[in-house]
Amino acid sequence: MQHPREAPHVSLLQRACCCTPERVRVQMNLLLSLALTATLAGSGWSISAAPHSGSVAFTNATTWLQAAPQWDSRRLALLPQGTQVQVIKCAAQSCKVSFRNLMGFVGEERLQSAPVRTPVEGGRGYINSRGQWIPSPTHTVDGQAPTGATARCRDGSFSFSQSQRGTCSWHGGVDQWL
Repeated sequence: MQHPREAPHVSLLQRACCCTPERVRVQMNLLLSLALTATLAGSGWSISAAPHSGSVAFTNATTWLQAAPQWDSRRLALLPQGTQVQVIKCAAQSCKVSFRNLMGFVGEERLQSAPVRTPVEGGRGYINSRGQWIPSPTHTVDGQAPTGATARCRDGSFSFSQSQRGTCSWHGGVDQWL
């Protein structure tokens, strides 16, 4: 039943809260933001600040360290998800980083300030025939192929090789191409 002094468009929520329509809208936006944050936190998604100069960052997906910020520049090293890099400077959606003794660029969207839950340890790695650093084959805790793996070796490790020749050569050969 409508209060005698209220306009017909006043909602039950507004009457119960003694709120103006603007205040109700602000409260609803806050509730939606909290619900979204809780949903993302529960799903394993990470909301972390963009890396800044001089900080340590981690790759959030397997990505290439490139010689220049352009997407088609020469590839220097394959960085598995969870690889730690030192950020030198970020500008125009690309970050100049150092990894081991290499200096190059990674897209800013591929970096996060918090470590990845299940990082891939690249081991010593090697320089392939194209002059690119590639992580050594690695085992995973759950036996699932990590992002960027190209083959499963017969010893159960996963290779990141970029060519078929010599893949898994010290790991019993290739069990399956991914």
